[in-house]
Amino acid sequence: MGILLSRLIHDWKPTATRPVYKSLYQYLRECIHSGEVVAGSIIPASRKLAVALSISRNTVNQAIEMLVSDGLLESRPGAGTFVSSGLDETVLKNARLIQEQDAKTPAISHRATEWLNVHRSKKVGLNAKAFAPGKPALDRFPFDIWARLLSRRWRLSGPSLAMAEDVKGYDLLRQHIARHLQASRGGQCDPDQIIITSGAQQGLDIIARVLWEEGDVIVTDDPSFPGISGVLSGAGVRQLTLPIDDEGICLEGLEQDHKIKSFLVTPSRNYPLGVSLSLARRMELLKTARAHEAWVVEDDFDCDFRFDGPPLSSLQSVDGDGRVIYVGTFSRILFPALRLGFIVAPKQLVPTFEAAKSFMDGHASIVHQAALADFFEEGYFHSHLRRMKKLYQTRRAFLVDWISRDLNDDLYVMPSDGGLHICVLFKQQRNDVTFAQKLAENGVIVRPLSPFYKREKKKFGLVMGFAGYDEEELVKALVIVKKYLNL
Repeated sequence: MGILLSRLIHDWKPTATRPVYKSLYQYLRECIHSGEVVAGSIIPASRKLAVALSISRNTVNQAIEMLVSDGLLESRPGAGTFVSSGLDETVLKNARLIQEQDAKTPAISHRATEWLNVHRSKKVGLNAKAFAPGKPALDRFPFDIWARLLSRRWRLSGPSLAMAEDVKGYDLLRQHIARHLQASRGGQCDPDQIIITSGAQQGLDIIARVLWEEGDVIVTDDPSFPGISGVLSGAGVRQLTLPIDDEGICLEGLEQDHKIKSFLVTPSRNYPLGVSLSLARRMELLKTARAHEAWVVEDDFDCDFRFDGPPLSSLQSVDGDGRVIYVGTFSRILFPALRLGFIVAPKQLVPTFEAAKSFMDGHASIVHQAALADFFEEGYFHSHLRRMKKLYQTRRAFLVDWISRDLNDDLYVMPSDGGLHICVLFKQQRNDVTFAQKLAENGVIVRPLSPFYKREKKKFGLVMGFAGYDEEELVKALVIVKKYLNL
């Protein structure tokens, strides 16, 4: 029995943390690097190794092939497999040195460090419990229809969809988006101004790369969605936060000498407070942006779920200067994993956004874009939106009524005309982070309000999603909230 085979039988053991072939590959590689198996040594036949180690021959062959690819082994026709004769002592010495030293790697970028600081580690999944925000009523989405549309697209248009389309996105979908925005938001755009993105977050990232330089001043409302902070951190810009009142972002304290590059706002509905920007403030914002020669990025969060009247006109629809870049998404209306959003760019910026998109990922999934276009074309989109608005309005009213009736001594519901969550404030002084942790330990998920603020002046309360939970789930969670409010 050869030395190598003897060592393998006595010392090598597969590990549960990696595939068997990788474990064998790693062991043989270390034997060669250490010099225990010298150049020119023959490797036992794969059949013999497989029998001796009680593993499949295919597993052995996979490990051997990887070592051949690394240049550590060489196959000699008619003779067998050998440790490569070209491995000199310098190569092996360097390999041993690399293994033995505590290798240090460069630090991650400041940008990545900032991302870690704002990263939301706990994602909202299918089994999320009330009141985790961000979960729509997935049980009401017509997945059977969606699957049929996808299947039909592959069947009838597979070859054409398999090749890259226009970087801006699938033309028919952009036509439907333009019509939808015009009808629901007063949008003024043609399909050529629309760039399909992999969600609203990518849309904001593209805007940051195209418009902003490191150190630029970007104005946002406070509090705001963590994803906005992530984009700003990644761009290396300075975030100037302005407070919110019951009409939206307050611009009074903004000095003319601030060299502002952009305003990044959510006029339809601030997250997390749920406040909409009044018409007077919208016009004031556009006037202020003109005075500062700044861009306005309109993240139209939750615009389709306004329950008290029709949707408000977008900033983009009343922009006479061509300075508003509109960002939208289908994640809230359809389902989050769809990852389809869009930018409506001023005409002068379209070529630049198109170029940026081409270098980032080419285009979002064309087959899903085509299926969504059919979802519009055949009337499913608007009928689903109508059903969801009715359902969410009912669930919101139920939640607000229950809190107003049973928790009125402890919680104040922030006024809001829609959205898929509510924001409640504590009437007595209470640590919202600690309270949210206590609820989580008992199976109820809420978001504490105060961490959403950048400024020192904060409000304390809870952000409570309701869209993805029926009345039974809501009541069960509310009873637990009531219990801990009374402690």
